[in-house]
Amino acid sequence: MVRLSSRMLRPLGAGLLLLLVIVLLLILVAVGWAYSAGIRVSEPGWQHGLTLGQWRVVRDDCVAAQGTDLSIESVWPLNVTQQTLALYHCAKSDSAQTSASPFADGLPWAPPFHLDVVELDLAGVIDYPLPVMMLTLHQQAQHWQLQASAPHVALQAQYQRASGAWEASGEGALNAVLPDWQGHWQWRGQGAWQGESAGEIQLDLDSAGPVSQAQRADLLAQAQFQGAQWQLEADLSQPLALNSDWQLTAAEPLSVSGNGVALARAKVALALAGPLGTVTLQAATHCAPPENCEPKAAADSPQAIEQGRGTLRLQGESLEGEVAFYWQDRLLVLEPASLTLPQAVTAQWQEPLQIPMARSGFTALPLALGYQGLKVTTGASEVQWALADDDALAAIEWQWAGDVALHGQWQGYQWQGAWQGVVGSHGLEGVPLTLSARQGSDQLTFRLPVDTLQQAPYGAEASVAGSLSGYPLEGNLAFAQSGAGWAGTLQANTVLPQFEQGGQVAVKAPWSLVDGTVSVAAGSQASISEGLIGQVLIRPLSLSATGPLRINEQGISGDLAIHSEGLLAARWRLPPISGTATVEGDQIQSRLTVSEWQSDLWANATLDGNGGAKGAMALRSALTPAMGVGLDVTPRQGQLEGRGHWQWGKTLKASGDITLTETDLDWGSVTARGAAAEIHGEYHDGDIQISSTGPVTVHTLDIGTPMTDLALTVKSDLSQWNVTDLRANLLGGYLRSPSLDWPSARPQPVVISRIDLAQVAALQNPSPVLLAGRVGGYVPLQLGEDFMVIEQGRLANEGPLSLIIPDSSSVQSMAESNQAVKLALDSLSTLLISDFQARMAMNKAGWLDAKITIKGENPQRNNLPVVFNYTHQENMLALMRSLRIGDEITEQLRTENQ
Repeated sequence: MVRLSSRMLRPLGAGLLLLLVIVLLLILVAVGWAYSAGIRVSEPGWQHGLTLGQWRVVRDDCVAAQGTDLSIESVWPLNVTQQTLALYHCAKSDSAQTSASPFADGLPWAPPFHLDVVELDLAGVIDYPLPVMMLTLHQQAQHWQLQASAPHVALQAQYQRASGAWEASGEGALNAVLPDWQGHWQWRGQGAWQGESAGEIQLDLDSAGPVSQAQRADLLAQAQFQGAQWQLEADLSQPLALNSDWQLTAAEPLSVSGNGVALARAKVALALAGPLGTVTLQAATHCAPPENCEPKAAADSPQAIEQGRGTLRLQGESLEGEVAFYWQDRLLVLEPASLTLPQAVTAQWQEPLQIPMARSGFTALPLALGYQGLKVTTGASEVQWALADDDALAAIEWQWAGDVALHGQWQGYQWQGAWQGVVGSHGLEGVPLTLSARQGSDQLTFRLPVDTLQQAPYGAEASVAGSLSGYPLEGNLAFAQSGAGWAGTLQANTVLPQFEQGGQVAVKAPWSLVDGTVSVAAGSQASISEGLIGQVLIRPLSLSATGPLRINEQGISGDLAIHSEGLLAARWRLPPISGTATVEGDQIQSRLTVSEWQSDLWANATLDGNGGAKGAMALRSALTPAMGVGLDVTPRQGQLEGRGHWQWGKTLKASGDITLTETDLDWGSVTARGAAAEIHGEYHDGDIQISSTGPVTVHTLDIGTPMTDLALTVKSDLSQWNVTDLRANLLGGYLRSPSLDWPSARPQPVVISRIDLAQVAALQNPSPVLLAGRVGGYVPLQLGEDFMVIEQGRLANEGPLSLIIPDSSSVQSMAESNQAVKLALDSLSTLLISDFQARMAMNKAGWLDAKITIKGENPQRNNLPVVFNYTHQENMLALMRSLRIGDEITEQLRTENQ
């Protein structure tokens, strides 16, 4: 039995403690290194090994890779299973861009491992719709093996680090990588990846073509490379159909070779034909001696002469022109050319363009571009470029420097613009871009400071100032890339010329543009400030989007809120108005409410696309005294409803019907109670026609003398009024007229009948005489714009009449004043009238001249026969006004006493 003394346990415990500290330090170092390398993990666990629910690699605030459900099943050899793995492209830092490729001599040494990825997503690093694949990567004894697969796609590759030899192959259906195509593809390659790389690759396409077209073709392409030298040969058996009805044809097999970016030899005869025309490319090498043009010489003789000549020819309805070019001694020269391109775009250069075929260089670029009536020319134009040593095209640095001028006629405007600066892979610098447009009195100037331009996401801020359609305009437009489109804010200000004061318009609208649709954000607003038009004060008005407004080829769609503070005139006001409008393409529906008047208006419109519109409207409102403030007429109560249709083209045309019920109105001293009417109206380019549908009725019309049960039909253009079938009860009798025009040029007949003389006498309070019986007659009326004339009106008794002059102090006074008057009063004191005749005329000033003849008997004077002739002159307008005022005072006193 071994006994451990305390002297022996002490160093053992210290050693274990030291080992534990070292392990912890190693773990801390590993964690620190992983964090500094941008590795972030979450949801760690243990299940037959370390597991991570999620992880990602972050470089310069960019996620380069991320995965889920990672499981490490063994450490040696390393065995890793990954459920999902997604890779993303991150821009390289300056140090990474200038460094050489890390795998120039092949793959590095690595410990043995096995990696299974169930779902590999490369969409973030390859700008192409590749399918999600299953991946297996295995390495043992520096022998790398890779297998990847997806539905209808299979890839294999292997690499021997010791020899640098590699092999790869793959095959699959074209629709797996090109959804709109069908056919089969296959490729294979082999070579060496160690030191100077070399290899060959072959690609076969069988029965390839778009699904939408019946044409199919086979393509065989072979490429060889060794170091910087390369060679490509391709043969197209039949014309290859492409998308959008284009077709590629090869008159002979393609053969091209070069050294790096320099073209050495070429044999090309391609034609691309489509709806816009045909593009033909022909190129051939000129060699001395001729045997240097053989393909074998191209690969084996790097010193072979690099020279050749070709043409690019454009032909068709939208394509025209020819570019002759040649290359020699690593220099590509484009001869002067003039080209016509689709959409009426033209391009030309008048001097040869010399382009070095080198990794770095520069060339002058004197271009002239045209679009319809616009021309863009460059001055002092030069392009520079430099390709990094790692051959990555993403690492190319380029720069254009010069100035650009624009001028010409477009969309009816004369345009002029200029800019000078530098643009390239590192951004853009220069003076602000200016652009002006002029058409008659319209003039706009656009200004875009280039320092507001931004990259990834691209964006800028531009300003506009000037006048448009007589409206002064100032505004700013900010825009930037946002997701799959653009977004920004529009701010604009103008002044409505109809306003003598005020009337400033302000627009503020955040917007976005995606897939051809502009969306204006909810809360966007357009407002008009308070201002004067003539003697009318227009209170503030605003339109605001209650939801997103969408603008596309179908038009505008969305919801708007409308609010106006109303109008204010010297004697009249329109209260605040609020409402909503819904726009859906060419359809608009709106509702406006004047709460103070209890009024609602509904309207809809259909736009016809040519600046015109048509629609319907409906109105419902109570009639309230507030509507008549400052007007000649004051509504006291009632209900108004209307419905109609309208159309706008070059002029406005509208028609509708209005219904009035239980309406009370006041015109100064004239009152109407219980009015009802159905009115039809027509409007066309300033011409108005209204007519009643059925009779207009008024229960009581008081013009100093009350009329009841008034009924008539009316027709008018607001300058001429025609009333027909006029009927009314008046003073116990009635009046009738078949037709009355206002204004009228001649007298028109009005018949009155059964007028109760007792009610006539009661018009004067107290009445000086007592009358009984009824009269009637014929009154010709001429109604002027501001006068009424009676011409030779006649009245007569309709049955026996009676007259009694009551004894009163005023009668006694008259009798005592004159003996003749006393005799007349005694004769007329009680009179039974058998014949009453009255003739009357009234002029425009309202003076009535009446001649009256009364024949009868006085029963109190032994049936004394009496013939009484009487003439009278009175201003009837003043009389009716005084009678109306007297009634109003009496009614007011009676109300106060009650």
